Amino acid sequence: MDFYAAEDDWPAVLRTVFDLGLFRVFESDSRPDSELREFRTIDEVAPGRHGRHLMLLVVGAGPEPVVRRIDFAPGISDATHRYECRGWGLIQLDYGGLFGAQELRWTHTNHNSEKRALTWAPTLPELGDPAAWDWPAVTSASSKLNRAIRRMAVNKIGSHPVLPHAAQVMTAANLRYEYGTGVHATPLFGMLQP
Repeated sequence: MDFYAAEDDWPAVLRTVFDLGLFRVFESDSRPDSELREFRTIDEVAPGRHGRHLMLLVVGAGPEPVVRRIDFAPGISDATHRYECRGWGLIQLDYGGLFGAQELRWTHTNHNSEKRALTWAPTLPELGDPAAWDWPAVTSASSKLNRAIRRMAVNKIGSHPVLPHAAQVMTAANLRYEYGTGVHATPLFGMLQP
């Protein structure tokens, strides 16, 4: 599901994630030269980028996440590596937010289906057997999260829920044209104006 959330909406989204009591929460990618972190409370969620891209493990629905080390090419930066969190049944939660002053990007939550995981399993054997996941539990938890987010919305643009602070940002910045991955202040070339 894609929805609109602004900076001040993000804590409410995180609170919902933790209040549901269904998930273990991991950062999607670690900080450079740091271990991948699991967040046990909303207060532990990292500020900035690493607390904006999360992977949710439904408790009891599958194996531990696979942590993959990614080594950086020498000379690119002072850092040497980072880690990423992976797993067939993990649920992504990626904050979109304001991009400049002219665009509010979708915040996104989604997960693999069992069919997709089975299709891709031969190409990603390091992720293990998709059959090790309780797919109905993953789908159910994901649906509960999506319903909770929809209940927080004060409006919709198309099928995309708009959370309260996102609605304020849209009004203040006159964001009203939806295309690409968000809502914009100016129409796409050739787009009819409402």
